[in-house]
Amino acid sequence: MSSIKSAITNVVLLSLCVGLGYMYRVPLEARWYSAVNTFLPCRTPITYSLGDLDTQFGISEASFLRAIEEAEQVWERPFGRELFAYKPDGYLKVNLVYDYRQGATDTLERLGQTVGEKRVSYDEAKKQYDIMNAQYESDRQVFESRLSVFEARKKKYEVDVQLLRRKNQRSNDFEVEYSRLTVEEASIEEEVQVLNDMRTKLQKQVAETNSIARTLNGLAKELNINVAEYNDVGGSLGEEFTEGLYESHGEGEAISIFQYSSYDKLVRVLAHELGHALSLEHVDDPEAVMYRLNQGDNNEVTESDLSALKIHCKVE
Repeated sequence: MSSIKSAITNVVLLSLCVGLGYMYRVPLEARWYSAVNTFLPCRTPITYSLGDLDTQFGISEASFLRAIEEAEQVWERPFGRELFAYKPDGYLKVNLVYDYRQGATDTLERLGQTVGEKRVSYDEAKKQYDIMNAQYESDRQVFESRLSVFEARKKKYEVDVQLLRRKNQRSNDFEVEYSRLTVEEASIEEEVQVLNDMRTKLQKQVAETNSIARTLNGLAKELNINVAEYNDVGGSLGEEFTEGLYESHGEGEAISIFQYSSYDKLVRVLAHELGHALSLEHVDDPEAVMYRLNQGDNNEVTESDLSALKIHCKVE
């Protein structure tokens, strides 16, 4: 009997261990990768896989994966060692996240412009921003004025309805007033629809104008143009302009790409974030892949990049 109890106890403990191991597999894997990267940096390739890919970018899964592979080569080719490897269940998740940053790029492309480092791109975007912002302010004033008139009109209508309810329904002026208020009610409903349409148009203008404002601020930083930041209209849309983000936390590691204006730019920002995945920090060389701004045109590491990688990997 005791042997049966012992066997049952062992099965329960084994099940519990398996269950806990499954429950905490990601944190344990994260700690293992962190330990290996700390004590044996660059000895084992970092495995990556595709995470969430927003279809609004219009890039296929195969093309995105090819861009990551090219970004790998930016580091592996000059270093002479495999640093990354794709696996369907790879530890490092690479995501495409569509938000206002890519919206800014798409807005300018629809206007026949591209996000680049040339001053002409900045000047064209600024001109378009000024036009759109002026139009928004004009339309906003018209809307607010019309809304103010509507609210006063609606308030008077409600007062007149209350007065009508107190009148003798058999009197002549009751019928006249009732007919007038019926027409007024229909007119008010039409005005509500007009105001809603105007509000929708303004919201679209806000989104497009803010997209250009964000892009202008990003271009100004890339070009080192000393100008005041362009403020969002109609409220803030988010944090400072960034094209990509590497994150490491208890549940693993991830790279999220938010914005790119061309395939080459995508490869470059991926290479930059892969550098962070290798535990590299920013360097001061403006031409380097690990510079704080994605402003270079070439997808090759500089001596500053390679030196930082060799120091981290403890290689001569």
